[in-house]
Amino acid sequence: MDFIKLALDQARQAIGLSYPNPAVGAVVIKNSEIIGTGFTQKQGGNHAEIMAIETAKESCENSTLYVTLEPCSHFGKTPPCTERIIQSGIKKVVYGIKDPNPLVCGEGLANLQKANIIIEQTTISSSIKTFYEAYIQFHTLKKSFVSGKFAASLDGKISTLSGESKWITNEYSRAKAHEIRASSDVIIVGINTIIQDDSLLTARKKDGSEYEFQPLRVILDSNGKIPKTAKVFKNPTNTLIAYNNIPKDKKRFFENEGINSIQLAKDNRVDVHKLIDYLYSESKYQILVEGGSQILGSFFNLQLIDKIYAFISPIIIGGDKTPSAVGGLGAINMSDIIKLDKIQIENFASDILLTGYPQR
Repeated sequence: MDFIKLALDQARQAIGLSYPNPAVGAVVIKNSEIIGTGFTQKQGGNHAEIMAIETAKESCENSTLYVTLEPCSHFGKTPPCTERIIQSGIKKVVYGIKDPNPLVCGEGLANLQKANIIIEQTTISSSIKTFYEAYIQFHTLKKSFVSGKFAASLDGKISTLSGESKWITNEYSRAKAHEIRASSDVIIVGINTIIQDDSLLTARKKDGSEYEFQPLRVILDSNGKIPKTAKVFKNPTNTLIAYNNIPKDKKRFFENEGINSIQLAKDNRVDVHKLIDYLYSESKYQILVEGGSQILGSFFNLQLIDKIYAFISPIIIGGDKTPSAVGGLGAINMSDIIKLDKIQIENFASDILLTGYPQR
């Protein structure tokens, strides 16, 4: 049995819960049996390793800890995990990857080795790197990881001519889309999406309940067109309006309702580069751009998309004037097209989800 994969399964349970801490999973193994499991709790709660040790059904003396990310060695909201691991009597730690956070980055492993604990890196570190791709990029390249997502018909359309888009994909695809939302720190949409759909933009579980942690909802609204009755204002403190220039009465409305707004002006539009820089400064690792068509197109034009999630439904919408998934300038020549790398395809009943990384 590959226990590090079980630890990764635990880490997935921390999605939509652990931010701003990374989602980490851990299992404690003794005599080839699982005696404890854990995953990162919400901020201020136990980290995965501590939870695994505390839930162990017997002493952790001479056991092995499998953990997806290097244990922390610094004081934050909680004490260092390395201290508790050492105190527990664990004799060996198998880890997924080193923590790229400069506060840890090898120090946790060094502290464990000083305590004569055996350290070993898993052989499936590449799959764990994918799980932490946004967290790694944030700390190594000093930039947020930006994903784009769309749901389209087989002919690449995202709505009918009247603007109707519910539902292009099936319930299984929509459940997966909410998982992607839950793993994101920010959701970005354009004002037309809000006007047409009036979505809450929340991340919901299969039973309809909301995840503990909800991504920040960013609305690109150059001229302040958002209706005062928009559903996103039901949770105003978790909504950010990015604008170019808005009427004074709308600005007063934002202030009176506790709605966050930021002016990021460029050429009568919202400066997307400045927005991404701002979100990075706010420690947002993973950003999800949901559209619509022109918003996704602008992010592609500026080469800001690091990953794409494309849900494709086996239906035909057709029409010269119906919107396609990605607008913007588009390719003039075939040499300008955007190719995807590291493609993965998943089936959700009749729908497919194609995931890939734009080549630069």
